[in-house]
Amino acid sequence: MKKTLIALAALAATGAFAQSSVTIYGVVDASVMSVSNANAAGQSVTGLADSSISSSIWGLRGSEDLGGGLSANFKVESDIQANNGGMNQNGLFRRAANVGVAGAFGGVNLGVFMNPIIATNAALMPVGGNSVSTLTATAMGYADFFTKNAVTYTSPVIAGGLVAQLQYGMSNTVNDSSAGSMTAWSLNYVAGPLALRAAGQTRNEAAVGAANSGSNASSAAAIAPAKEATLVGASYEFGPVKVAAAWVNSKNATTFGGAKVDRTATELGVSYQATPAWLLGANYISAESSTLTNLQARYSLSKRTTLYGQYGSAANDSAGKVQFNALATNTGNAPATDLGGSAAVTNATQSGYNFGIIHTF
Repeated sequence: MKKTLIALAALAATGAFAQSSVTIYGVVDASVMSVSNANAAGQSVTGLADSSISSSIWGLRGSEDLGGGLSANFKVESDIQANNGGMNQNGLFRRAANVGVAGAFGGVNLGVFMNPIIATNAALMPVGGNSVSTLTATAMGYADFFTKNAVTYTSPVIAGGLVAQLQYGMSNTVNDSSAGSMTAWSLNYVAGPLALRAAGQTRNEAAVGAANSGSNASSAAAIAPAKEATLVGASYEFGPVKVAAAWVNSKNATTFGGAKVDRTATELGVSYQATPAWLLGANYISAESSTLTNLQARYSLSKRTTLYGQYGSAANDSAGKVQFNALATNTGNAPATDLGGSAAVTNATQSGYNFGIIHTF
């Protein structure tokens, strides 16, 4: 059960928090994972993995009723690295650090905010998670998960189920307002058993010194090539069965000032709620000549605790245009990576499985 930390007000030097509600929340996902053909040398690895399905996180969020239908809100969110207890190298609150206001018009937030294309990508498949959505975003080259220096507008629910989001990540660069800047959007329509989703992003290239370079860059001095991406998808529920399909296109420059590489992927997914506790899922992603197959079984011990088993197989072609990992793991590499040395392998098939537990609080 999420805990309302009214006592936080007493920790402040003033009564600034006295009229606000503040909630601590989080997720921890840890598993034992085994991967064959885990690197170019063909070696295997077995170890403790973090965030294979759900990202291990903790955060604080709060709101204040301003009256007249208006409210103020804030959110800060950080990683939990279950494998080593470390902190992500890109910052304590790299996932979210924003403040805003909301009302009948929707909401406007200022600060680090999740990229709309990433949030939409994560919602495409019925049973996905990091070993599906994150691996696809990374392989396709649009893994700009959290936008720095962002102004994000989220609409109210309109037309019976449509929510729109528009985001602009500012460059914060002297004499070059476009360097490294990010524009992203999403349209998500959910009505009963039907869901229709679309999203896109465009990031301008940035040389040394662009503060918003790459959105996730650990250094303001990062060099970021230009990129753009678009995705569309749909899902439908037939009783206990849910099916989904999506199309993704990404155009990324691999070097600063270089030509963009065009990549296209299709995603298919299905889930089956076998019992109130058992949820089964399968996913298949084809991108250029590489493929990712993912199978999952989840068992709910309670509303907050889930056991899972997962199998992943990545078959990558020799061209190296799109390279999948078999399974996702790790939220960062400080102080050390988990399953160190494991990487996507060109012109080979990599497979793996893991068994883990997810707990939310």
